[in-house]
Amino acid sequence: MKLMGFVAALGLIVALGLVIDAHSRMRVVHPDNPPLPASIYARGRVEGATPEVELRFRLTGCVEKLLVQEGQLVQLGEVLVQLEDEQYRQEVALAEADLVLAEAQLERLLNGAHPKERLEAAAKLRAKEAERERAEQSWNRIKELSRSKAISQQEADNTRAQVASLTAEVEAAKARVALLEEPARTDEVRIEKARLAAAKARLELAKVQLEHAKLRAPAACRVLKLGVEAGELVGPTAQEPAVILADTTRPHVRAFVEEMDAPRVRVGMPAKIVFDGLPDREFPGRIVRLSPRMGRKELWSDRPTERLDTKTREVWIELEPAEPLVVGLRADVTIDCRPEASGPATPGKPAAEKPAGRFDAPSPVG
Repeated sequence: MKLMGFVAALGLIVALGLVIDAHSRMRVVHPDNPPLPASIYARGRVEGATPEVELRFRLTGCVEKLLVQEGQLVQLGEVLVQLEDEQYRQEVALAEADLVLAEAQLERLLNGAHPKERLEAAAKLRAKEAERERAEQSWNRIKELSRSKAISQQEADNTRAQVASLTAEVEAAKARVALLEEPARTDEVRIEKARLAAAKARLELAKVQLEHAKLRAPAACRVLKLGVEAGELVGPTAQEPAVILADTTRPHVRAFVEEMDAPRVRVGMPAKIVFDGLPDREFPGRIVRLSPRMGRKELWSDRPTERLDTKTREVWIELEPAEPLVVGLRADVTIDCRPEASGPATPGKPAAEKPAGRFDAPSPVG
């Protein structure tokens, strides 16, 4: 009985210990992830419908004249700046003369000899044949006299040599006539055609060099800056571009979204923009294009929570409606990331005031 009482007491003690241990353990609570901010802040600047295009000369030379002014609208192909091109124009003229000469040589080869040249060759052949015939007749008479020792052996040898010489000259004249009558050989035609092709290529190269002395507009756009002056020496390695252009018909805002927020932006999201030069107005817009890659950060602000060593994704925002803005104007952009975002704000609405010393920090990774 004592043993059974001891076992029962021991079991009671173990059960009581288990109950006390279960009640004494701390419950672990796993909090939900904090919600992502409803908006994304980014720094941006005003650009044209296209990014700025920097034009430089491919040739080294002196600027002869400026044909446009800063702020001027230009059309596709319009000449903006002209270099001194006298040397290149003379090279074009020389190449044109070489081309004419090559064409004439090929045409002459295909046409064959001139008719009068053929007549001249035939006449020379007949003259040589007549001389040979006269020499042969003299030789026939001298042979008879030579047998009877009526003339010297020297005179007979001279007459025989003359006949042989005239016979060779007749053969040469016949070959000349046959050559003038023959059509052009295939290899000769190929040689002249190759020379003609080379002359055409030299002419085109000279024209390209002449064209490079002119700086033309690659599209219809506005001249933002002229970086050269008349008489200045310029070239492809110049530090400053000769001309900076952009299509400013419909300005855009290019914003730089930091990499923590980059995956959240989408085409069509509404945005609100406040420009540095217009702090009392808030402009509505909408994202129309996204960069497919991350890049180095280009714009910085004075926000205390700003990350300096981060990368950014470029987004292009179209203003609604379009506003005539200065290219390069800095801006603060707030992108509405809520799925139920109703649309852009009212144009010209005063910007929301921010409490002093308070900034919207970039949202952390969810």
